[in-house]
Amino acid sequence: MTRTRLAAVWCALALLPLAGCGGDPSPAAGGSQSGAEALPTSDDVGAPPPVEPCSLLGDEEMAGILSEQLPADEGAVTVTSESSSLGGGGTCTYSWTRDTWGEGSGKEFTITLMSPTDLTYSAAIGERTPIEGVGDEAFVTSENYFARVGDVVVHLVNLQETPEASVAVLTAAAGKL
Repeated sequence: MTRTRLAAVWCALALLPLAGCGGDPSPAAGGSQSGAEALPTSDDVGAPPPVEPCSLLGDEEMAGILSEQLPADEGAVTVTSESSSLGGGGTCTYSWTRDTWGEGSGKEFTITLMSPTDLTYSAAIGERTPIEGVGDEAFVTSENYFARVGDVVVHLVNLQETPEASVAVLTAAAGKL
């Protein structure tokens, strides 16, 4: 009998935190939930706004930027992009090639959107070299380019061309936020 009561007490204690989770999520008459202001969840804190990374720079616009930054002797630049979700942000992978390159030849690079909190972990290695005039803060570290615009960070990696081309792409992406 004691074990049954003890088991019931443990079940009640285990379920107690869940008791407050079920309520009506709609605002009360005063405009707030149950008389208190709605607080963001841990999933909302530090998450970038719902911006699709590939919407920052379309394929043709990216091809134009790369064409301006790279020597023209290898032909026109063709770009395709593919989006993927990554935590609270997202990633756009740009694949590009030139007219004179053989079939199957091409390069890829990514633009990832993240929160400033994630920036702390992503840019922890290497010395930060500032980039002037891009967003609220921009820098390069270990060949990774970062620009913070408000509560969103743009991260460019693996362009593997001139630093000027990377800065041009980063500047264009950050300018769309």
